[in-house]
Amino acid sequence: MRFWAVILLAACVWGQSLSDEANTVLARAREHVLHTTTRLPKYVCQETINRTYLAPTHAIFPRAGVCPAILGKDNPKMRILATDRLRLDVAVFEGGELDSWPAASKFDSRSISDIVTSGPISTGAFGINLMQVFENAGAKFELTGVESEDGSRVFLYHYTVPVETSHYMVWTLAGTQLKTAYSGDFDVVEQTGELERLKIETGLLPVEAGMCRAQTTNFYHRVTVGDGEFLIPLRSILRTIRLDGTATESVTTFSGCHEYGAESTIRFDQDDDAGAAGPAGAAAQPAQPLPWATEVVLKLDSSLDTDTMAAGDIVWARIAAPVRKPKSKAVALPAGVRVRGRVIQALHSIAANQGFDIVLEFDRYELDRAGVPFAAILKPGRARLAGTEVSFHPAEGGGKLSIRTKASRIVLPRGLESKWMTISPPKTRS
Repeated sequence: MRFWAVILLAACVWGQSLSDEANTVLARAREHVLHTTTRLPKYVCQETINRTYLAPTHAIFPRAGVCPAILGKDNPKMRILATDRLRLDVAVFEGGELDSWPAASKFDSRSISDIVTSGPISTGAFGINLMQVFENAGAKFELTGVESEDGSRVFLYHYTVPVETSHYMVWTLAGTQLKTAYSGDFDVVEQTGELERLKIETGLLPVEAGMCRAQTTNFYHRVTVGDGEFLIPLRSILRTIRLDGTATESVTTFSGCHEYGAESTIRFDQDDDAGAAGPAGAAAQPAQPLPWATEVVLKLDSSLDTDTMAAGDIVWARIAAPVRKPKSKAVALPAGVRVRGRVIQALHSIAANQGFDIVLEFDRYELDRAGVPFAAILKPGRARLAGTEVSFHPAEGGGKLSIRTKASRIVLPRGLESKWMTISPPKTRS
C-alpha cells in the first residue's frame, strides 16, 4: 500500500496589517510563535502516528478538477480499510524538520519518504507549520470572527499563501517534489495571545501528486522542556484524499521532548551497546559477522502486542543455542547473545484479507560492546499462539521476518522462536 509524502519547509518574513484590535492580538500570537520557532532547534521529541486508511461506502467516479471533500473516519459515508502505527524522533534543524527511527544513533539527511516508504507521512507539525504561516511575507490575513470561550474572547483568522511565496512541497508518485499554494484558519485567545488551533490546506493538486488535496490541523498546548515553555501540538491531524474518494487520516502526538547539546551533532542515548557488554574486566575481542550458511535460532527477548506496537519500535532477540560454524562445528557465538531489530510494519487490515501483517527486521548482534551486522534469511514456519495460527515468511531483504495472522489482535510472546540461515553481510562503507 503506497501513498504520499507531504513535506513542509522553511518560511520567510512576516508582515500584514488588519484592524488595530485584530492586529494587536495577531502580533501577540506571533511573538509567542517566534519564541518557539527560534528555540526549537535545541529540542528533540518522539512522535507517535496512528494512521487510518478509508474508502467511501459508495463508489465515486473520479472527475478531473473535482476533489471530494476531506472526510474524517467518523463520517458515516466512509469505511475503514486498514490502520497502522508509526513512531519517529523529530527535531528542527536549519529551517526544516529531521526525522529518524527512535533510538537511531543519529539523524541523517534522508527525506522522511526514504525512512517511511509506505502510507501517508508529513513533516512540519512539530514547528515548521508555524513558520509557514507566521513568518511568510506573502501570507494575507483576515479576521473572520470573534467567539467567547471560558470567559475569554477568541479571535478567528483566515489566511492565504500564494504559490509564489509558498514553501509547501508535495512528493509526487514519480519521486519528485512540487510546490503548492495553501490556506487555512487559526484561533488566538485574546487574553493570553496563545495560538489554539492552526489548519493548513492545499489547493487542488495535480494528478501526479497521487492525491487531490491534503489538510493538516494542529491543536496546540504549552509544554515545559528544559528551561522554557514551547508551543507544541497536543495532536496533529493530517488528512489526504484522492479523486476516487479514498482517504487517509493520520493523528500524531508528541512526547518525551528533551534538549540536546548544541555543540554536538543530534544524537540519541547509546546505552543499547553498553547493555551488551561482556563481564567486567574482560578483554574486548574483535567481533566478526557470522560465516555464510550458518544456522541461527532466535528467541524474542520480550513480548510484542499489536495493541501497542508501532513501526519504529526496537525489538530484541537472543540467540537460543550456541551457533556453530558450518564446517568445523566450532562455536561461532554462544547462546544468549542479543540481536537487535526493529518493527518495520504493523498493518491491521479490516475490510479485506483481515488480520495483521507484521514485519520485523534484525540487523545486528551485539558482542563485547560492538555491533556486528546480522545478515540472514528466515526459514518459513508456523506457530499456534493462544489458539491463533501465525505464519512466518522471509520478507524482501536479509534479516526480515514477515508475520501474518488473521486475528484482530495478537501477542507475540517472549521466547517465540524463529530459524534463520546467514547470508553474506552487506559491505560497510569506508
